[in-house]
Amino acid sequence: MYRSAGRDVHFYNPNDLTEPLGGLVLTNGITNANLYAMVEVFLDIDNNFILRHQDVTDGLRDIPRDEQAIQPGNYYVITEGRRLSCIHGQVVFEL
Repeated sequence: MYRSAGRDVHFYNPNDLTEPLGGLVLTNGITNANLYAMVEVFLDIDNNFILRHQDVTDGLRDIPRDEQAIQPGNYYVITEGRRLSCIHGQVVFEL
């Protein structure tokens, strides 16, 4: 079963869309800045990263680190680094 089953916000490695890295249940008060902070805790990223949201009507868009409420859907972790791994040590992306 996927790590994000039952959740309405999902994190993906953009190079492997078959299994989410994780997810969360959207609740009032979670902002884009909060989401960035959660991803930093959840993933071990060796460089700067951005989150890209897949919007049904507008396609993909970069998400700023601001106080806007997050939207349900798929978020892709885009890293400039060479390695993206889960905190528990499983490497999920490497160039």
